[in-house]
Amino acid sequence: MNYPVEIGAVLNNPYTGFVADARDIERVKQKVTLVHANLTWRDLEPEEGVYDFAAIEEKFNFSYWKNYGARIVLRVVLDYPGTESHMDIPDWLYEKIGEKGTWYNSDYGMGFSPEYNSPDLIAAHKKLIAELASRYNKDPFIAFIQLGSIGHWGEWHTMDSGPGYIPFPVRQVTDQYIAPYVQSFTNKLLLMRRPTQAAAKYGMGLYNDAFGKHESTINGFLDWYTNGYTSWLTREEEPAMPDFWTTAPSGGEFSDPERYLQNSTITESLTQAKLTHVSWLGPAAPWYLEPGGTMQGNIDKFLKSIGYRFVIQKAVYEKERKPGETLHVRLIAVNRGNAPFYFKWPLEISLVNTLGEVEATVRSSTDIRKWQPGTSNATVYLALPKSLAAGKYSVQFAILDPDTGNPGVDFAIQGRQKDGRYLLGTLLVK
Repeated sequence: MNYPVEIGAVLNNPYTGFVADARDIERVKQKVTLVHANLTWRDLEPEEGVYDFAAIEEKFNFSYWKNYGARIVLRVVLDYPGTESHMDIPDWLYEKIGEKGTWYNSDYGMGFSPEYNSPDLIAAHKKLIAELASRYNKDPFIAFIQLGSIGHWGEWHTMDSGPGYIPFPVRQVTDQYIAPYVQSFTNKLLLMRRPTQAAAKYGMGLYNDAFGKHESTINGFLDWYTNGYTSWLTREEEPAMPDFWTTAPSGGEFSDPERYLQNSTITESLTQAKLTHVSWLGPAAPWYLEPGGTMQGNIDKFLKSIGYRFVIQKAVYEKERKPGETLHVRLIAVNRGNAPFYFKWPLEISLVNTLGEVEATVRSSTDIRKWQPGTSNATVYLALPKSLAAGKYSVQFAILDPDTGNPGVDFAIQGRQKDGRYLLGTLLVK
């Protein structure tokens, strides 16, 4: 039996942590593995039927982030409040929907909220999402798709009271905006701002764009998905989704990027992260702070608490084998995080000689998506080549990124090798 030594470092693993604004290369100071892009329809389809993906990818620095090693979270936005009056849908679409909608100047900012009931808007949106999926559905660089499209910031709400009141569409309408995502993005995990019948039906994740605020996260987001709720916008009943996070992520962003990681607020934020099983937050997050600053200790505490954090607590296998025999490896894995890993990446066991060369390897059928918070077991059988020379070998393991074939996940243990594999122990071949 071998007992790997656990470490307390921040791991900066894929699909978890802070999510930076993909436009702000120069401002990113903390390590990130995810970046975020709000794609306005105005940028995506400046002319009807003409989709300017090249401009989008340049604006959000796709090439840079691919080389950096990050992946991207996409959200389509039709209405992003700003400091000046503007539209986030293209002019041709504004004309096509008969200029129907609301120009607003409210506490949220200034902008234009289109008439979501418009059949022309719904039809054009369906085409837009289909084109977007044709471009990105099978691209491993695209990590997650947030279902924006409706409401200010793509957050599925409009001004719900006061002089700037804007009616919010009912389910019969909003479902027509959800359907194209489900039909077209068949290879991506989808997230919605709140539980809905559709989100529950299709096993979507959820994103909380008000993380940190107690009333919004505990009394709002957590309560909504735990117990269900009556929409204050339409008075429709929406279902509970208490276990959504076991198969799709809990994401979002801080309601204030620095306020909730102060000494006076960090305990509450750690509690919220645990209760809502959050994996990543941003672009409203402190990814722009210089490492080693006054908040770094709290940042590190928070990053070590969210998403998945794998430890191999114990490894059991035979200490001696003969060429042609099978090595039986049993791993006791512990996920010390608050969420699982959401992709079926393969677990590999390998036998490495003294020169660092892999002599035998096997990709296990273990489904690491089932490594929920707590303890899990994995048993892997490694067939040794009949021609294997006698001698001492190291037994190593890794979780492989299927897009590169290389180790892609760091564990919170000692023994990491230069290539990203981890040492379990040695094997004597006689």
